[in-house]
Amino acid sequence: MQIDYPPPQPHGEIRRLLPDFFCVPGTTKLAPATLINRNMGIVRCGRELILVNPVRLRSPQEEKLADLGQVRHAIRLGYYHGCDDLYYRDRFNLTFWCQAHSDRYPAPPADRLLREGGDCPVPGGRFVEFSHGRYPEAVLLVPDHGGLLLTCDALQYWRNWYGCSWCGRNLLRLSGFRRRMQIAPGWCMRMAPVGCPQRLYQDFERLLALPFCHLMAAHGSFCADRAHEEVARAVAAAFRAH
Repeated sequence: MQIDYPPPQPHGEIRRLLPDFFCVPGTTKLAPATLINRNMGIVRCGRELILVNPVRLRSPQEEKLADLGQVRHAIRLGYYHGCDDLYYRDRFNLTFWCQAHSDRYPAPPADRLLREGGDCPVPGGRFVEFSHGRYPEAVLLVPDHGGLLLTCDALQYWRNWYGCSWCGRNLLRLSGFRRRMQIAPGWCMRMAPVGCPQRLYQDFERLLALPFCHLMAAHGSFCADRAHEEVARAVAAAFRAH
């Protein structure tokens, strides 16, 4: 049976950000003429590649991906992501990781469940879950190079609006996004327990106990060297009123 996978959306080339970490800046269409940036992280461990927040690539870049190493794992970190996961699962016969109940995109089912304190495909890496959120969301800590925190929607660092259309940029601004590190406003509203947003703060406190100095989210820009202090400021600003 032939499957109609979502076609590749406009995206850039594979970029090397750290010795064994790469990123592809892609896009996602929210509405007519409304594109925003969407990133895929690529962690290389020896000759194995781990795709984080997968984004389907056009053939030339997919060939370059294969040149980097063998695609062995794909990780879905956020509930609202996953449209390209089935394509990668079928194309590379990889091991697919996601949290229990991360089923907005029900296919593919998890080959391995992503659990805090459980196994991780990155040697020495660890998953941390937002245990107080209404929907599944997690982060991945990669221990190399001072610590790299890979997030999905929760924490985003925007240095510019690269990859966003005019409508997309303005939609983000109207939604409360600014060119800095921030807890995504819309994500926080959807995720916070009804009447008790302060409970999410406990999850961010746990993230701040992790050793990291770089951050890459599924949206926005790469934050190098100073990510921990930027996240601390963003958490303080988001929960100051509570």
